[in-house]
Amino acid sequence: MKPRCAVGIALHPKAKKLLEETYMYAGMDAADEAEAALVYGVPDEWMKTAKKLRAVGCHSCSREFEAWAAAKGVSIVKADSLWRTVAEHTLALAMAAARNVPQSDEAVRQGKWQDHEGLKVLFSGHDFQGRTFGIWGMGQIGRELAALLKGFSMEVLYSDIRPLPSEEEKRLGVSWVKFQELLARSDYFCVLVPHNASTDRLFGREAFSALKKGCIFINTARAGIVDKEAFIEAMEKGRIGAAALDVVWEEARPQPEELLRFKNLIFTPHLGGSTFECDAFLVRGISAVQGA
Repeated sequence: MKPRCAVGIALHPKAKKLLEETYMYAGMDAADEAEAALVYGVPDEWMKTAKKLRAVGCHSCSREFEAWAAAKGVSIVKADSLWRTVAEHTLALAMAAARNVPQSDEAVRQGKWQDHEGLKVLFSGHDFQGRTFGIWGMGQIGRELAALLKGFSMEVLYSDIRPLPSEEEKRLGVSWVKFQELLARSDYFCVLVPHNASTDRLFGREAFSALKKGCIFINTARAGIVDKEAFIEAMEKGRIGAAALDVVWEEARPQPEELLRFKNLIFTPHLGGSTFECDAFLVRGISAVQGA
């Protein structure tokens, strides 16, 4: 019988098939007895409960778990490519919002293309070139996004607790500014800070009021960083020109009409890190441990 792998991520179908070449796919209820696991973040309680664990594929884990795993001979495989994967999705959302891609697709599919110019006028969008892209949170994803933006002839600004070293700023082609300046100057504004007690609903009415009018707003971090009512108000008042959300306040359920009514709002279902390549890296890593 194949060893079990407890899977706690939304695994790409092709990656699941790859996994099943080595492991028996199992749910998280089998984690205490499984020989391997695939998870977004590793629960620290596994240090007490995981009896047979030999390999973990994850996006993150604590230093305490890393030390425990090293002492127990448990291999940890991390998908460092995740940061690039999320950055790519962030860029895709920004461009889709700027060029009205989903709205245009829907209109053509519904047969609304009645003349040559009609939809082209309705859905004409905005360039990247020559505009300003603001990144709030210059962590691993932010740096990957900045690197992708270098080819677009944009001014890339960022705000974080502290600036990057000057040589890193030069490499990425970015400039640190205070948060209020970032809000005022950004034609595109992306939320990439972590969600914790200090950032919970931090982006509220005051921030939206200071945001450059008509800015394209993208959130691929966590919904809880943004105050929902303030976001809706900013959309209603036209403070936001268009928005793209990979994270919403109520996931895995129908979205409320108060959000669906905005035709200039794009949703994706928390897809930031969901690619075959990202999942397959983890699968191949833990499979190599089992085959060793």
